Amino acid sequence: MHTARVGHTASTRELKQNPAAVIKRVLETGDEVEITAHGHPTGVRLVPDNPGGPTPWVKGSVLMEIGPRSRTSRADAEELKALIDAARDDDDVVDPWEHA
Repeated sequence: MHTARVGHTASTRELKQNPAAVIKRVLETGDEVEITAHGHPTGVRLVPDNPGGPTPWVKGSVLMEIGPRSRTSRADAEELKALIDAARDDDDVVDPWEHA
C-alpha cells in the first residue's frame, strides 16, 4: 500500500531544467512530488522508494562509531543449542498465556 504524501509540486519545465533538484527534494523530504503542466496536475508523481523508512546508505564514519559487540562463548552457544533441541523434541505443547 502506498502511503507517501504529496508535499510539493514541480512543473514539467522545472523537471526538464533541473531534474536533480526535484529528485533531491523527493529523497530529502520523503514526500511525493506531483508533476504539473501549465499549473494542472498531470497524474504523474515522483515517489520515494522508501518513504519514511531508514536510509539505505550509511556513511562509513558512522559505522566506525559502533563499538565491538560481546561474543557468545562456545559453551554458552552449545548450551543454547541444547535447550533449543530439547524444546523441539518436547511433544507437550504448552500455552504460555494459560495460567496453572
